[in-house]
Amino acid sequence: MELKESLKQLPEQPGIYFMKNSLGTVIYVGKAKSLKSRVSQYFQKKRDNSPKVNEMIEHIYSIEYTTTDTELEAFLLECRTIKELQPKYNRQLKNYKGYTYIKISINDEYPKLSKVTQQKKDRSLYFGPFTSEGSVDNTIQFIKDYYPIRKCSRGALARNSSGCLNFHLGTCLGPCRGSDKQEEYRKQINNIVQFLEGNDNAPVKTLNAKMKSAANNLEFEKAAQYRDQIRGIRHVLNKQRIIKVSRYGRNILAAERFDEGSIKLFLIKGNKLLYSELIRILEYTNVSLEEKLRSLVNAYFRACKKQEKGGLSQEEIDEAQIIYSYLKNKSNEIRSINIPSSRIDKINYRKIIEMLLQK
Repeated sequence: MELKESLKQLPEQPGIYFMKNSLGTVIYVGKAKSLKSRVSQYFQKKRDNSPKVNEMIEHIYSIEYTTTDTELEAFLLECRTIKELQPKYNRQLKNYKGYTYIKISINDEYPKLSKVTQQKKDRSLYFGPFTSEGSVDNTIQFIKDYYPIRKCSRGALARNSSGCLNFHLGTCLGPCRGSDKQEEYRKQINNIVQFLEGNDNAPVKTLNAKMKSAANNLEFEKAAQYRDQIRGIRHVLNKQRIIKVSRYGRNILAAERFDEGSIKLFLIKGNKLLYSELIRILEYTNVSLEEKLRSLVNAYFRACKKQEKGGLSQEEIDEAQIIYSYLKNKSNEIRSINIPSSRIDKINYRKIIEMLLQK
């Protein structure tokens, strides 16, 4: 079948699509809310395509696809398929540079903050992984500006009886002077940890106030710098929040309206989609639907172990990002409820069904 003819056969359903070259090699994998609409866009005459996209289009010989019931399943399937196949143009177009972490050398006499690309078993405190290196740079720079901690590039603390420039500028407590500042310094490190865990919003409010003040004073370049820092910080804090929720292993029962008489049911634990099923509501009585939910909750939430302590893998973080971003962005279309493991035997399934079916 010719390429133009295959485009006509694409369905108006969510799913993922595979772009193949003349050798049958998959060169690109993408997701779509509507496969027909999304894939057709590649072959419409446009002037704003990047050179790499135009190059990819020239190498497309055939297109295959896999449909899903919802966008969430398409997102997750795309993520897993790209990791498995590693298509040429997915790497090139997304400009993948790897992951970065924020490291706090917590066991040092005077801990310091740094950006690293690997998480080691060295008893340091790590935040991440993060996909945006620029956001990590902005966040670290802000923390070093906001909190009076050491900015030295050296690992070991060099002694300087008169104190460094940062001490004289008031941006460092001056542990290099030899005076005992450990207790005060540890308080600042604890404040930084609270900030990175999303428990202290005061620093971001301060930065917002500085941005507005700079804009009001017509200092637009400075305001833009503050704006970029805020964006970077929000990216880091949002990712860290998702990591925290995923490690906790929360049980979530969610339902997305599929059509007038059907819902797509999802069972999620931490960073994993454990189970999904398209349920035709008219095929069940209230009692039988209650029994079905009870059976699924017991089968999946009881059987799946809680996330072990320690860092999540990069793949697990990616999938957690997809799941929780989807639930947040689709909050008007998806009903979800948290089911504590300690209360599985006490759940009122009738109320849960009423909530899940609510339009």
